[in-house]
Amino acid sequence: MRRTKKISGPKAVQKPHVSTHHEFVKCDLEFSPFVRQLENLDLTQFDAVDSCIDKIEKMTWAHILATSSKSQKRGLNWEVLDQKTASGCIVASIRITEKFRARVTRDGVYMRFISLHPDHDSAYKESGGEDI
Repeated sequence: MRRTKKISGPKAVQKPHVSTHHEFVKCDLEFSPFVRQLENLDLTQFDAVDSCIDKIEKMTWAHILATSSKSQKRGLNWEVLDQKTASGCIVASIRITEKFRARVTRDGVYMRFISLHPDHDSAYKESGGEDI
């Protein structure tokens, strides 16, 4: 995640990093592999994803991270994976249900959904590198 943004031109200036930590999270559901997976879910799985997204959009990033503890498996259980997108962004998994996870990345206020994993363990087997 970039902390400053350079503006090209003769008088380049840097814009300061603006924290989105206390803003409500917005979900980006438009990554085409994710959309295809979403379309192929059964109704129970789709409802679980829909409910999770509703919950996420009522949370701030501070709340998501505070409820994601390895010692107290609660909340979304945001878990950073040993994966990155093609642009170098960190990939994490979140809990949809006890056995169902999604791979996501953070981009400012947005949580960008990359893939769905109804079998849980497959989220950890991905290699990353998505062009998102």
